[in-house]
Amino acid sequence: MGKILFLLFIFNFSLFAKTLDVGVILENHSQCSETALEILKDELNKNFAGTNFSPKITEKFYLTNHNIQDGINKLNKNPKIDGVFILTCAPLENISNLQQNKFYSMPLGFGDKGNNTPKNLNYIYSNLDLNNYLMPFKELTGVTEVDVLISNMNSSNLKKLAQSTNVPGIKVNVLKSTKENLLNAIDKKVPSFLIDFNEELKPYAYSGLNLNKEFRKRLRAASLNYMFFKTKKDMSTIVEVNAPIKDIYLNSEVATKIDIYPNLIFLQDLSQVNTPEMANPKLTLKNAVNRALNSNLDLLQVRQNIMTSYYNVKVTNSKRLPQLSANADYSALDDRSPNFKQGYPTNSVASYLQLSQVIFSDQINASVYIDKLSLDSNRKAFEQQKLATIYYVASTYVNILQLKAQLAIQASNYDLLRETLNVAKINYNVGAGGLQDVYRLQSNVAGALSDISSVKGEIRSQEIYLNNLLNYPEGNTYTYETLDELAPYFLLSENLGKNFTFGSEKSKKIESFLVNGALTNSNSLKQLDNTIKSKERELTSNNRERFIPTITASGNYYKNNVVTPWGKNSNGDFPDEYWQAGINVSLPLISGGEIYYNGQAIKSELKALEFNKLSSQNQLAQEVLQTYTNLLTNFVQSYTTKISSDVAKKNLDIVTNLYTEGTTTLTDFLSAQNNTLSQELNHVIENFNLINSTLKLEYLYGKSSLTMEPSERKVLLLKLQQELDN
Repeated sequence: MGKILFLLFIFNFSLFAKTLDVGVILENHSQCSETALEILKDELNKNFAGTNFSPKITEKFYLTNHNIQDGINKLNKNPKIDGVFILTCAPLENISNLQQNKFYSMPLGFGDKGNNTPKNLNYIYSNLDLNNYLMPFKELTGVTEVDVLISNMNSSNLKKLAQSTNVPGIKVNVLKSTKENLLNAIDKKVPSFLIDFNEELKPYAYSGLNLNKEFRKRLRAASLNYMFFKTKKDMSTIVEVNAPIKDIYLNSEVATKIDIYPNLIFLQDLSQVNTPEMANPKLTLKNAVNRALNSNLDLLQVRQNIMTSYYNVKVTNSKRLPQLSANADYSALDDRSPNFKQGYPTNSVASYLQLSQVIFSDQINASVYIDKLSLDSNRKAFEQQKLATIYYVASTYVNILQLKAQLAIQASNYDLLRETLNVAKINYNVGAGGLQDVYRLQSNVAGALSDISSVKGEIRSQEIYLNNLLNYPEGNTYTYETLDELAPYFLLSENLGKNFTFGSEKSKKIESFLVNGALTNSNSLKQLDNTIKSKERELTSNNRERFIPTITASGNYYKNNVVTPWGKNSNGDFPDEYWQAGINVSLPLISGGEIYYNGQAIKSELKALEFNKLSSQNQLAQEVLQTYTNLLTNFVQSYTTKISSDVAKKNLDIVTNLYTEGTTTLTDFLSAQNNTLSQELNHVIENFNLINSTLKLEYLYGKSSLTMEPSERKVLLLKLQQELDN
């Protein structure tokens, strides 16, 4: 009943509240202006709650030439307008024609506007100590000049501010904030520092102050003073608010243009480093794998080995085919020879074509067989290299995601420590805390920044390695898929880890399934099999060498009249042009023992290869079982670390609030903060370890989820299920 009466009271109160029509002067039709309207509306509703007035924004004026007076004149023509809020960064000088019955507020000022402010003009400003904001620029190598750009400050205040600023070794130029001045600073290769509520200027500044919190604070003060004005309470015409929080941003794109990069000391004073949105192309895991399979240099080299082996088979096999050769025999007769006859030519050239055909050669047959096995081995090596390439690309991709998740946690931790440092400074200033808390937090902030730098360096290193795998330029960087987007790619993590534990019957069946599949699919073992088969054929050929002859058929076509001392048919019995054909049989009877000893050497090599195969099988089975055990461990730890992380974050929220209220010590806060950081990092690491274990298990098993067709995936899962059902 009480709630109903209260609601009726609110309804009746709002029904009879007087509507206050409010006009607003805005910079332009940007998102920034729309945000400003929403914030002002929210603050007006809050501050006028419980009064007899209900403010409503009924008219808006967008500046086109930065002349605020045009906006005031336009809104003054509307007799319904009761209050005017000037939410622009345009110059606030020489404003006139303010009507006594209206409320005017300029909440975005810097520097006192003076004592001649009309009673109904509410001017809200902050005085700036540029020395506090610009000291970090001393640490930037090569910086001797800084342009400071400020809006809503008249010329005399700009001059006073420049005179009161003294940064050793740095020339400080204090200017009006305009896009032209910011671009001019870029052209001069001078870092600029922007103090402005205009979000559209931020992308052109080297660095500046984040004024988002300041903006809401100013609008709250303006709406509160409007409420005081309407309720006949005292209204402070000129309001000085605290100096803006030292919340400095850096634009990395501008830093690149002027070739001035922040060092670690400068970075300690930054709250954020802005990078252009969507500057990096999206690289999905599957796209990365496909790129590597087509462009990885190591893989291309192994693929070329297949072609070399293919031609080697052709070369060896061609020895079986007919061979045709052209021959010429030159002979000269020494005049001391008893066959020498005075008056006859002393030299001759006999020519002939020789055609030969191998009828049977066990050595050639063995060579062809061995070369074919070598070709098959190179194909298996290519398949193995494909699996290795997929594994390296995918694991590197996942490592980058893990590092980026760690970076987000480290950045959040850094922000928390910075905010707590501000609390500690305030507590010290009001006597509610000690200086030791400030020093300790400053040390922790520096350590957190160092951790961020370390993770960023590792990300860069991993991206360089990824680019090398993909045969892309080393400097490329990308946006990546999330862990949730990756998880559906992989078959084994959920299917193996979700329902089974160590030592269970199903777990043993899975182990058997994985080991048998790995031994069956292993390309390395198939290469070893081919090597063993090659040696066995070599041994067979060696044993046959003294029992199976090499048989060759040949035919020679002679033409002896090229150059002859006797001329055509000089022998008088036979022509100079004729055929000769025959068969050659070669069978070594006694070889000095090399055939025997060669056979013994081949047998020894065979024994070594058999031992190598057994060792490789055992090693592969061991790696499969160890990786499967790791996968189960990671699955459990991913679950448990999530619980620990959530609990630690809840505890940190409680301890942070207690420290902010001054009811607990800094030691308690840092203990909770370190525990939360540790637990969050552990959870991220275990999450990605689960994916890495899956990748390695698929690599060892010899099948990759990333390249399987849907039908292959179904077959694999069906085999697994059949194994479990047996």
